[in-house]
Amino acid sequence: MNTPDDARIMSWWDYGYQITAMANRTILVDNNTWNNTHISRVGQAMASTEDKAYEIMKELDVDYVLVIFGGLTGYSSDDINKFLWMVRIGGSTDRGAHIKETDYYASSGDFRIDKEGSPTLLNCLMYKMCYYRFGQVYTEGGKAPGYDRVRGAEIGNKDFELDVLEEAYT
Repeated sequence: MNTPDDARIMSWWDYGYQITAMANRTILVDNNTWNNTHISRVGQAMASTEDKAYEIMKELDVDYVLVIFGGLTGYSSDDINKFLWMVRIGGSTDRGAHIKETDYYASSGDFRIDKEGSPTLLNCLMYKMCYYRFGQVYTEGGKAPGYDRVRGAEIGNKDFELDVLEEAYT
């Protein structure tokens, strides 16, 4: 892996064992899921704005954030499709009480990543990490740039920069 040996990596719990086994790196949460409070903190970071997420990441001593995104290739088991679980678990503890699942749904009541998506979703860390520079990418002929093949929609927030985090690898 292209990280220091002592790097601490934040990802959703699904990838914890793989990161540990394949890269021999420290992870924050894994498939054991015994510490709901810790998993909730990771969910809170992913569901928060970049500034708020950065505060949580400093608290957890995070060096890198790993997200899995399938909108380009059509891989449907990506983190966007798991995201509402991050929101639910993130909001399940006292420190995450400010995270409300309904804030991530469009006014129609649907979970949408397009221009109808909720502003809370379109500006959270998970969205920004997955869709960073994706609004410039053509994925299919006849579709606008930023067309997510898994969700079958053009992303709603294309023109943003990472404010605090820095892209390490895409």
